[in-house]
Amino acid sequence: MPRRRPSDLRQVDEYSCLTCVVANLLYVLEVVDIPDTGWVDHEIGRHPGRAAQRDRARRLLLEQGLSLELVCAYQPERFLSEGVDYLRRYYSQDWDASWDEYWSTHRLERHRRECLAVRELRIFGDRMRAEYRQPTLADISDALDRGCLVWISIDNGWGEVDCHAVLVYGQRGNTFDVYSPEVSRCGLRQYPRRRLDRIWLRTEGMTTVRRITAR
Repeated sequence: MPRRRPSDLRQVDEYSCLTCVVANLLYVLEVVDIPDTGWVDHEIGRHPGRAAQRDRARRLLLEQGLSLELVCAYQPERFLSEGVDYLRRYYSQDWDASWDEYWSTHRLERHRRECLAVRELRIFGDRMRAEYRQPTLADISDALDRGCLVWISIDNGWGEVDCHAVLVYGQRGNTFDVYSPEVSRCGLRQYPRRRLDRIWLRTEGMTTVRRITAR
């Protein structure tokens, strides 16, 4: 387990959870001495009141010399080759008329650019690995056992933010230690395996982050 514990960063706005997670990843892994959410927002191009793009967040972590492993069922390359048909198949259980309206030509083009940005992460070679399958809690446990940190998304159940980024720092028995930016000034929260299993959004996948060289 890394020597540093996550800092109790206060969430700037309801869309800044990923900013806080990235700032804490850099802090806990001793890339920076002080977590700076303002600098992270500037580097990933996040504006107040808007969510950060995951591909930009991953690029920033890679640019700081960290190594990432992504486990996610969604395959950007398939969208690039199959377009909206892939989206319809992937989200078949939820797709209805409202989804047809949501996925306008503009949104499809924006998502295409996001998928192209994911493809560009290949330039980092073995430091950016991706496995396209449904991740499990066992994957999180294995990553923590290897001394890594894990960034995942959860459903906070508050009806305001469906996809909330958190940092899984460690585990003790059947309990995970989790930093949640949405509940600041509370330190690490303890999530029993069963509880985390219920609220974890597997469709968003998991990103394992580690430092490959000592400071």
